[in-house]
Amino acid sequence: MRLEYLLIDVFTDEPFGGSRLTLFPDGGDVPATIMQRIAMEMGVGETAFVLPGHRASDRQARLRVFTPSVEIPFAGHSLLGATFALDVLSRRTSESRQEAFSWELEAGVFRVFTQGDTDAVVYSLLHDTPVFLGQYYNRGKVARALGIPESEIAITGLPCEIISTGLPIHIVPIGSLDAIAALSLRRREADAIAQDLGFGDLFVFTCETVADDAAVHCRMFAPHFGIPEDPASGAATGSLAAYLIKHRLVKFNASVSIISEQGLEMGRPSRLFVTADIEDGQATRIQVGGRCVLVGAGHFAMGG
Repeated sequence: MRLEYLLIDVFTDEPFGGSRLTLFPDGGDVPATIMQRIAMEMGVGETAFVLPGHRASDRQARLRVFTPSVEIPFAGHSLLGATFALDVLSRRTSESRQEAFSWELEAGVFRVFTQGDTDAVVYSLLHDTPVFLGQYYNRGKVARALGIPESEIAITGLPCEIISTGLPIHIVPIGSLDAIAALSLRRREADAIAQDLGFGDLFVFTCETVADDAAVHCRMFAPHFGIPEDPASGAATGSLAAYLIKHRLVKFNASVSIISEQGLEMGRPSRLFVTADIEDGQATRIQVGGRCVLVGAGHFAMGG
C-alpha cells in the first residue's frame, strides 16, 4: 500500500508555525485500524484522511481525523488544512471555491469558506450554534491541574465554563501573560477533572496579548486526546468566541471580528481569525479561520 500525504501548517502564514497536519488526500481504501496506526506513527496532533462523499460532488467530501491515540469526531484545523490541500492539488475549480465546501465528519456536516486573494487566503470554518453546558465550580482543581495558584483564575472574576460549538470545551480565564506562561499541566489533577466532566482538557486564555491587534492569548492542553499541548485550536476558539461575547469581554455591535494568538510558548506562533454575528447579546454564525502553508509532501509505504 502506497499513500501520498501532505504536511501542512494551519493557522499560520509561515512554515513551522501553527498546528501541524498530516493530510492523506486519497484515504478511501484505508481501514480505520490502519488509519489509527498511521496517525500514531506520524505523531502529529492530527492526521486526516479524505474520503469520497456520500454523494458525488466537487463541493463535498468525507474526512476522518485521528490524534496519535484516538479518532475524534470534529477537528477545526484538519478541516481547514484539508480544504487548503484540495486547492494545492487543484481539485477545486475557481467557481467551486466561491462557495462553501462541505465536509462530512462523525459529528456532522461542516462548511469551510475560502476568502482573500492568492497571497493571503483565509480558510474559515462555520461552527455550530453555541451550547452552554454549565460552569465548573471547582476552581481549585483547575488551578492545581495547571500548576498555578487559584488566585490567578479568581482575579479575573470570570467562571470556568464548558461551551460547545462542535465539541465541549472547558474554558479557563487567566489573569495575565506571566501567569499563562507559567502554566504546567499536571496529568493526575487533570484526570481528577475528567472524573467530574468526562474529559480533563483545558483551554486557557488571557486578555493580555503579545500582538497589539490580538484580543486574546491562549493555550490548549489536551492530554486526553493524546496532545500534551496544541499550538492552535480551531474548535476550542469557536467556543471561546461564544464565551467572550457572553461575558462582554470584547466590543461588538451587530457583529464582531477578533484575532486570537496561540502557540507562542511552544515556538509555533499561530493566529486565528474569528468572526461572529450577534443576536440578543449572544454569538451566532461563528467562523474561525486561518492561513495555511504547505511544508512538505511524501508517501507512506506498507508491505514492501
